[in-house]
This record gives sequence, structure tokens and C-alpha cells, in this order.
Amino acid sequence: MRLSPTHVGLLLAGTLSMNAIAQEGSTDSGSAAEYEVIEAPALTSNKIKESILIEVARAGESLVAVGAHGNIIVSDSQDINTWQQASVPTSVLLTSVDFSDAQHGWATGHHGVIIKSTDGGDSWQRVLDGFKLLELEADFYQQQITKLEAAIEQADDAEVGDLEWDLDTAKFQLENVQQAQQESGPSKPFLDIVALSNDIAIAIGAYGTLVKTTDGGANWDLLNDKLDNPNGFHLNAISQNGVQLFIAGEAGTAYSSDDNGETWQAVPPPYPGSFFGAHFDNQGRLWTYGLRGNIFYSDDLGASYTQVESEANANLSAGYTDAEGNQWLVGNSGTLVKIDAELTAKEYSHPSNAVITDIIQVGDEKVLTGRSGLLYWPARISKEEAVLTAQGAQ
Repeated sequence: MRLSPTHVGLLLAGTLSMNAIAQEGSTDSGSAAEYEVIEAPALTSNKIKESILIEVARAGESLVAVGAHGNIIVSDSQDINTWQQASVPTSVLLTSVDFSDAQHGWATGHHGVIIKSTDGGDSWQRVLDGFKLLELEADFYQQQITKLEAAIEQADDAEVGDLEWDLDTAKFQLENVQQAQQESGPSKPFLDIVALSNDIAIAIGAYGTLVKTTDGGANWDLLNDKLDNPNGFHLNAISQNGVQLFIAGEAGTAYSSDDNGETWQAVPPPYPGSFFGAHFDNQGRLWTYGLRGNIFYSDDLGASYTQVESEANANLSAGYTDAEGNQWLVGNSGTLVKIDAELTAKEYSHPSNAVITDIIQVGDEKVLTGRSGLLYWPARISKEEAVLTAQGAQ
């Protein structure tokens, strides 16, 4: 397996869900063979549960987990120990999954791929890929250029300088897109998606990419200009609480919306490091987390934050709220962090010592995903057994 040079920056940034383990298997050659994975169906395997899995979501009474090589598995609604492989029309690494109800779901991946399911995750259809994304970007920047040229003609002297700067930037971006269309091909991964309804979804990704569909994926709008993100920082996670949305990103970049993503406001960062994950708890409190165990919560959608003291030093990438109101966060080196109602944080270590990328509650157990595939907490295996399992999956 090889790391994509284009995405090494993301790996160094620590975007756990698609970098620390998900970069494997890509190249930047721009060859036709590289992009065959966009349309090549995921291969059947009986080892997916032990292979790299990135995220898990609830689809009614079942769970759906996505990961490397287009792998998707669906749990039996009555038995969390029984999983079946889904039919998936792509082999790219899948980075996120979300369902609006028991039947309708979305998943994102590398090479600009987005797929959807209307049968609870058993089968999937590709609704967007990197080639179509490049077309969206080309149209987007051409429209920007046309608008800016018209604005410059009407602007007074005080405004011309800024408008010309914006015009040069748009032309530069268009040239990059055209070069990708002609030579290098699609390279931008999507990193997260939120299903607002059966037909409406918002996906985010590398270099400030933001797309939205309102018709079940038949058409997509590129909405990068909705965010104040001149540096094109990566957008790592998106979370929903009713009509409230929150995007967590690179270098403390964050955005909030209180109208289902129609408008977005930049949120001042509580620290200069990156956010890798965010979630709303049962009371509507926002939790964000990232580099070196940094954990924050906000009661005003990110306008202000309070830091939670924790001994965890690992990068944290995902979390959820259990039935008792405790927060559970997961990350590198088998790290789990539990935060109780008194905001006391306690760190645990899974015996696998593996990167953990997501967590969800099922009954008395927590199902985990990561480098070692499906894991559980409390752990079902010893450290020695975990090592042997990891070796067998290689």
C-alpha cells in the first residue's frame, strides 16, 4: 500500500478519519488505472470485519460501516454479531456514512465519490465522482470570473484593487481545475456527509469543498463560496442538531449554521490546532475535539467554548453521547475518553492499541471502527489476541 503524496498534508494534519489510516492505496500518477477504482465494484471478502473501517452509522435497527476499498457491511437488525457485505459500485476508500431514516443513506469517499442507498445499506448507487466534481468546479469558477469582471467595470477606484485580486484568484483556480481535467484527474476526497432528509444532503471535504443536493443526488451545487475560507482549509466533520449545523476543520477552522446550511458563519477557534470531530449531545451542547487530546464544548454553537481537562494526548476524531449523558470520544492508539455530567474526563485504552475512528452504542456495548476493523468496548479480546487478529488481517 502507498500513501498519496497529494494527501500527505492531510495525514500530517492528523485528519484521522481519512488520513491516519485511510490514505493507503492511493497514488497521484493521474493514470487511468488509478481512477478505475471509481467505477470498479467493491470485491467480495469474508475479512471485511477485520479490515480498515472508517465510520459506522445507524440505519433503523441495523448498523452500517464503511471503509477501505469500497467496503460496506450491514449488521443484522436483531444480532450485532452478524454482518453482511453490501453491493457497492466503487472501490475507493469510503470516509463517512449517514442515514436520514432506516432506508435512505449516503456515504462519501476518495476521488470525489458520493454514493447513496435506498434499501438500508444493502445496495448503493454512485451519484457523484471526482470527474463530475471537476465539472462543477469549472462552472463555479467561470461564473465567478464573469461576475467579477462585470463588477470591476462598475466599481469605483477604492474597490477595484480587491476585486482584481479576487478575479486573479478565480482565474488561478480555474486553471488548476482545467489542468486536472486534462492531465492529473480528480484528487479531492470527501471527508464527511450529513443527511438532512431522504433527498437533501451536504458533503464536505479537502481544500474547503462543500457540496449540496436537494433532489436525492441527481444534481449537486458547489457552495465553497458560502464559507469564509480563503486559505482553502480542509473541512473534516459536519454535525447536525435540528436546523443547526456545525463544520469542524483544519487549523481551528469552524463554521456554524442555524438554517440548515442556507447560510454559514465563521466561528472563532478556541485554539490554533485542527478539529477532527464534532457532535451535539442530547441537550444540544456542541462538542469539538482534535489534536493532542484537545476537547471543547459550546452552549452557543461555537460562539464561545469551554475546554475540558483531560490526560489524553492522542488525536481524537469521533464521539457520541450515551443514554446516561456521558460523552465518549475515540482516537489514536486505542484511546477512548469518557466525560461524565460533571465534566470529569477519564481515559481508557483498547487492548488492540489500534487507531479508532468511530464509536456507536448498541445495547450494553459500544461498537468501534478503525484500523483493525470492527472492535467493541468493553473489549472482547485481550491485547495478545488483538495483535494476532491484526496480523491475520494483513
